[in-house]
Amino acid sequence: MSEKNKSKVEIIKENSNRLRGTISQQLDSNSVKFDKEGYELLKFHGIYQQDDRDLRQQLKKEGKDRKYIFMVRTKNPGGGELTPEQWLAHDEAADRFTDGTLRITTRQDIQFHGVGKENLKDLVKHLNSKLISSYGACGDGNRNTMADPVSDIRKGSVFNSLKLAKTISDELTFKSNAYMDIWLDGEKYDHITRNKDESEDLYGKTYMPRKFKIGIGQEIDNSVDVHTQDIGIVPVIIDNQVQGFTIFIGGGLGSNHRQKKTYPRHGTPLALVNQKNIMEVVKSILEFQRDNGDRKNRKHARLKYVVEEWGIEKVKADIENRLGYRLDDPVDVDLKQPADHYGWHEQNIPGLWYLGLFIENGRIRNTDISKTKKGLKEIISKYRPGVRLTPLQDIILTNIPEDKIEEIEQMLDNYGIRSHENYSRLRLNSMACPALPTCGLALAESERYLPTFMEELEKRGYGDEDIRIRMSGCPNACSRPTTSEIGIMGASPGKYNVYVGGDYEGTRLNSLYKELVSDVDLSDLVSDLLDVYQSKRNKGERFGDFCYRIGNDELRSLVDDINGICSESSMAG
Repeated sequence: MSEKNKSKVEIIKENSNRLRGTISQQLDSNSVKFDKEGYELLKFHGIYQQDDRDLRQQLKKEGKDRKYIFMVRTKNPGGGELTPEQWLAHDEAADRFTDGTLRITTRQDIQFHGVGKENLKDLVKHLNSKLISSYGACGDGNRNTMADPVSDIRKGSVFNSLKLAKTISDELTFKSNAYMDIWLDGEKYDHITRNKDESEDLYGKTYMPRKFKIGIGQEIDNSVDVHTQDIGIVPVIIDNQVQGFTIFIGGGLGSNHRQKKTYPRHGTPLALVNQKNIMEVVKSILEFQRDNGDRKNRKHARLKYVVEEWGIEKVKADIENRLGYRLDDPVDVDLKQPADHYGWHEQNIPGLWYLGLFIENGRIRNTDISKTKKGLKEIISKYRPGVRLTPLQDIILTNIPEDKIEEIEQMLDNYGIRSHENYSRLRLNSMACPALPTCGLALAESERYLPTFMEELEKRGYGDEDIRIRMSGCPNACSRPTTSEIGIMGASPGKYNVYVGGDYEGTRLNSLYKELVSDVDLSDLVSDLLDVYQSKRNKGERFGDFCYRIGNDELRSLVDDINGICSESSMAG
């Protein structure tokens, strides 16, 4: 491909000396930031350069440069299992090198926010000393492989999703030794193998056209939202035996407002693949995208666009040609969201239990109300449970002896860490991305605003509604709002686009209901929708299914009728 047909990022990757660039030199410089090349290459190492957007305008008025900060993301296949030592290393790192908080992501990672450039190397070395890597957590490669976080310990489970997630992650890791050379000074760590041959036979010199995402769900637990992945994997289980895997390809939710050439897309069923061949099929799909993804326009570079434009049969034929054999037709799967992972659950080993704790929007910190970060540190230090991170931004403590349950409940109470029973169903179903002030792409608030929005809906009496609401600060949709029953997506400061009609199980995309809704009007709009739903729904009908059945035009008409009646009533009074 000629230089003029490549994006600037493609040229940076190609000339990067296998992801090294000048990161080391810039780390040692006095500058508080990295240049454009460093900014792009840092992502492959799990690091994003950001700035504090709360301070941006004031600093500009004062004629000063932005306050640059960094986000560091770990890579944690399937959400765990993290050992007690690894969790405590995360906790210590947050206090020593960051803004003092931990953030569970919707891809089952941990993010550190507010890291200064001078602390980057020390933070990465600290994490790796406990076998925690950030390599490949961002950038144009396979991101963190997601999985049902309790598939190996759930009673009655017959398939270990975490094991497959770890295998996929290991097989698809970068071969370049750049991470070791830059951040670890070439030191040996048990979780990172130094490769004698750095040639990227899987990724090539320019890696993937864009990020690549893989998720392993199960019919009883679609918390990973398999339809939103580049590759979604679901085991087909018959008579307690895995018969193979139904593979979906071409999912992805990122888009740009009012740009029709970009759009969210749910994955398309590709094939049924047996356990023996699963890795070679995954690699062939990745290679297909490597060779056919758009390297000129990064907004059009994801696998979803190739699948949509080629059609699934042509894509399948290409993948079969790479494999050298035909793929079987996919088997239908009946995906469900888990009842939830909250509370106490007996494990498949008698006498051991796991505990799921709700972490609102994934942010672990200490506040006047709840010392969540401190309490988790003390509980994990004393009782040594394993730790899992969920796709819904929550935390699970595992392998807890039954005779310690009462003691742990007392400690949770002492630190103000409330059980899920103390939260409304509506809040438990909610999810937000970090957005402002750290994310450079955010158009509006998300994590900082959603709790207030939830509180307002709860005050109005909607807390018991079992409805999935997700909010993101921009259309990149990191909190997966496009696949929820109500999706709220930042469009500009203080304004949001509202989407409805997705289903509870995550198997149907929602559609645009109203654009540019002010944050002060958002509660009224959603309240109107819920009032219509409560008065017009069929028995047992979920909110998303109701909206999808009647359509947005009828929904708007019904809302207008309600508001008209209210207005007339007010005038009559």
